[in-house]
Amino acid sequence: MHDTAQPTAGASPATKKGEETRERILEAATELIHQRGFKNTGVAEILAASGVPRGSFYFYFESKEELGRVLLARYRERQREALPDVFPEDAPAIATILAFFEESVRSQIEGGCKSGCLLGNLAAEITDEHQGLRLELAGVIEDVEHALAGALARGQARGELSTDFAPAAAATFVLSVFEGSILLAKARRDPQALEASMTMLARYLETLRRGAASGTPARKEGHA
Repeated sequence: MHDTAQPTAGASPATKKGEETRERILEAATELIHQRGFKNTGVAEILAASGVPRGSFYFYFESKEELGRVLLARYRERQREALPDVFPEDAPAIATILAFFEESVRSQIEGGCKSGCLLGNLAAEITDEHQGLRLELAGVIEDVEHALAGALARGQARGELSTDFAPAAAATFVLSVFEGSILLAKARRDPQALEASMTMLARYLETLRRGAASGTPARKEGHA
């Protein structure tokens, strides 16, 4: 049975029951898309998993793509609320960044490295035919990069880290390494790729400490 007040697709439902139903659809969609991917997850599967009657989907969303955009927008909102607590302004930069990645590593290993990263999975699937999804996803990833870059910049300002690197570039690098390691672990169903990458990522971050390169011979031009 539909709610009596029909919302505009993409807008918040007018009743509490409508909000709860829409939330169930989004929760089910998030889980299924994480496991199977966006293209391989059908509307019928989402409705079955959410317990919502067939035919109700388009009461809440104009299309599957709009569902994806709303899902990512909600994910981004929750992430923005969480990031300040994950990256406290007065916390040591390197320890904070490693703790952030290690939490994700634990989650991947506990899941058998089967699902991968929701954001990474979507990035691998989305093409030019899904511009709205791509832009929303880019924003979610950008928020994480900014949080990482902010932690590194604060580390520089406090004198913990060297000032001879750009925080934004370093943030993009470490996030790229981590996402790539999740992809390898997913392909192999083996956490060793993830654990090895984390070890090397920790070593890289240590090189950013102030004075970490002291005593290291200068690299000569033209030599590897």
